[in-house]
Amino acid sequence: MGAGDAVGAEGAERDTVGALFEELVREHRVTGAQLAVYRDGSISEYATGLASVRTGEPVTSRTGFPFGSVTKFLTAELVMQFVCDGDLDLDEPLAGLLPDLGRAADPSLGTATVRQLLSHTAGVVDSIEYEEMRGPSYRRFAGACARQPALFPPGLAFSYSNTGYCLLGAVIEAASGMDWWTAMDSCLLRPLGIEPAFLHDPRPGQGGAARPVAEGHALRAGGERAERVDHMASLSLAAAGGLVGSATDLVTAARPHLADRKTFAQRDLLPEDAVLAMRTCVPDAEPFGLADGWGLGLMRHGTGDDAWYGHDGAVGGASCNLRIHPNRSLALALTANSTTGPKLWEALVARLPEAGLDVGHYALPVPDSPPLAPDAGHLGTYANGDLALMVVHDAAGDLLLTRESYSDYRLSLHEDDLFVARSGETGALPITGRFVREHPAGPVALLQYGGRAMHRL
Repeated sequence: MGAGDAVGAEGAERDTVGALFEELVREHRVTGAQLAVYRDGSISEYATGLASVRTGEPVTSRTGFPFGSVTKFLTAELVMQFVCDGDLDLDEPLAGLLPDLGRAADPSLGTATVRQLLSHTAGVVDSIEYEEMRGPSYRRFAGACARQPALFPPGLAFSYSNTGYCLLGAVIEAASGMDWWTAMDSCLLRPLGIEPAFLHDPRPGQGGAARPVAEGHALRAGGERAERVDHMASLSLAAAGGLVGSATDLVTAARPHLADRKTFAQRDLLPEDAVLAMRTCVPDAEPFGLADGWGLGLMRHGTGDDAWYGHDGAVGGASCNLRIHPNRSLALALTANSTTGPKLWEALVARLPEAGLDVGHYALPVPDSPPLAPDAGHLGTYANGDLALMVVHDAAGDLLLTRESYSDYRLSLHEDDLFVARSGETGALPITGRFVREHPAGPVALLQYGGRAMHRL
């Protein structure tokens, strides 16, 4: 193949990805989206649709989208910078960094480590009731966490925790003398060449984002019309879900994790031992419902040399997905500003092999047994911090999974205490969870749902 043929093949491959992307965005009625792919030493960018149905502003490759929980990947990278500089120790107990946790109502919280916060194995609840932050400091947030009971002793199990990553905001503050926003801005994003933007920036004089930011959207009226919805992300969740950026920004942040990192000018921001630590999965901590394994800020899909790593995220009316294949020096990211974004991602993963991209993705276990008769032994309230889910009977005797102020999910029981929860909301995907018993013939003690462990009250 000559040089001209090589350029032609590369262009055809790019056209295939772009055409597929456009087709699926239209099919799933996503208001606006971006896709960025890094492979063969270059980044391909795709952008389509509207950043806002209210203004009619088009999406460009520079438009900022909420990262949601993919923010945790960048917060973890920031923590690892301070670890590599000697300002933090991954195995230092939190009580030595955050004095409030040394006086915690549950002493085990103070014994949890930075490593356990990064890997969601610290036993910290997912969310807490908290008077909203008024400025760029997580000190009072750490004090509020100190009043919460632990889910379980640190290191015992996995339970996804937004609160744990907000505590990492306080850890960064203690280690650096900077607030999370300033540290993220000056230590990671700008050195990577990423234009900083946040859903909320409480620093004086920093409140307005310089770049355009996509609004959230939901489908109404039978899926025919998109309406603007609020992103519903509080200031205190910034370190867990408050970053804004493009799909290209995420691929750029993934570059130090790839085998061809030597070609990346900013590779020294994260030494190779740091990125290896981030994708070394915690043993004996199964992230059921989310991934095949979990490291320090990265989930794993698959096993061995063919494993993919990444993170997924969502806020009101928007979603985001990142995947990294270190050995193949391949990374891609999707951003979408619609409640149908998760379905777009599922369809994209299924169809990308047509363009030579077989992307690793965790598939929720789908019960192959028929639904069982409703069982009163599963009824009750299950709690994780201020999140409470109730399993109740409806008027017909069927089971519902419900949360105050949220729509009900119809719940079907299956063998091995698996359940499937289905929502009537347009574009919503079914969710598989499971009940956990104290022993095989004993009563139900826990509910696992979306990676969270929830105690039965």
